[in-house]
Amino acid sequence: MKQRLTQEQKLTWKITQQLSQAIEILQYNGYDLQQFLQEQMSENPLIEVETAGEEQFSSVRRHISSQTSVTFDDYQTAPKSLYDLLKEQIIHFDLSEEQRSALEYGIDSLDERGYLTITLEEWAEGSGTSLEVAEECLRLLQSMDPPGIGARSLQECLKLQLAKKKKSALLIDLIEQHIGWVADHSLNEIAEHYEISLAEAKELINEIQSCQPKPGLLLQQKQSDYIVPDGEVIQEQGTWKVKLYIWNSPSITVNRSYLREDTFDDEARDFAKKYVRHGDWLIRAIETRRVNLLTVFQKIVEKQVSFFHYGPAMLRPLTLQEVADEVNLHVSTVSRAVKDKYLQTPRGVFPVKFFFQQGFHKKDGGQTSAHTTKMLIKELVEEEDPAFPLSDQQISQRLQNGFGIRISRRTVAKYRETLNIPSSFKRKRSI
Repeated sequence: MKQRLTQEQKLTWKITQQLSQAIEILQYNGYDLQQFLQEQMSENPLIEVETAGEEQFSSVRRHISSQTSVTFDDYQTAPKSLYDLLKEQIIHFDLSEEQRSALEYGIDSLDERGYLTITLEEWAEGSGTSLEVAEECLRLLQSMDPPGIGARSLQECLKLQLAKKKKSALLIDLIEQHIGWVADHSLNEIAEHYEISLAEAKELINEIQSCQPKPGLLLQQKQSDYIVPDGEVIQEQGTWKVKLYIWNSPSITVNRSYLREDTFDDEARDFAKKYVRHGDWLIRAIETRRVNLLTVFQKIVEKQVSFFHYGPAMLRPLTLQEVADEVNLHVSTVSRAVKDKYLQTPRGVFPVKFFFQQGFHKKDGGQTSAHTTKMLIKELVEEEDPAFPLSDQQISQRLQNGFGIRISRRTVAKYRETLNIPSSFKRKRSI
């Protein structure tokens, strides 16, 4: 009995380890996958992998450059924003559509520091939900990483971080009641008030100062030097299709000849069997990854076919959940499949996440994408009278009156900032 139990425990651990690694493999982009396979070959002498070399990466870069008027390195896409990175964490919560929409609204209402800029009442009204749902979404938002996100004040930001570290109630009280003492480094006042030593008072201040007062800055990403696309979108006989590049479809073989080696003893043969099993698992994991990537990419292309025919203005709203439902995969699988992946298209290289667009309701009952809305904002600013530039509220009104797009002034301001468009005050020029 004991022996059987031990075997089952080892089997469970092994399956869990392999499942975890398979999930991680799905998140790799093509370049990361090649590095992973190189490591696998160094650890397992029985597998052979046809990996892509630098020459093949360079070949694709030359191919892209020859099709366009700019070089490959000019295809720079903006790093993920604070808002994108926080929304990626939503998949870890089991939410209704109402909760998901409300939580996304709250995320969009953060400033660059990661602080919430609206009241709970404004949150509920703006997202069309109840105050109770807004309060629950605030709790979820403040549970996200990094700690301190969603705070409404410096005190709350520090408290959230210290609470996650499970620090003492004394620290929390110091922040709530005497934050000025911390700012002024008033050791004597702290020591006297809490009846502790000066050394202990200094430790309290050091603990508070170790917190990040602007947690949103921790999610700012740097621009990468260059990107290598994972696949190409091409048109064949009027149909748009996705073709994965070779580094996402590697050929893996397992040398099984050692299993038939007569000179091996039992121990050597067991080692050979272990390496063969690992090789077989690797083949299945890579094939599953390839199928999932191709399935998800192809569905995205089908959903955004108007973009490939007519350009970015025709992007439609699209969510991870919508794609997941149609390809019969869990939304977390879709999220991992598109993470850090890029597609080469006739219109340039785009991150796959670009094709997932937030939607805005229109008067006619339809929806328009966030990208299209940004383009319209840019056009309105370009056509405005420089002596009387449009305010964010006026832009919001024109989008509603002229295009039927219902969008708040606050969202207009956020999009304007992402487009590097100054405020109306800074745009005003005398003629």
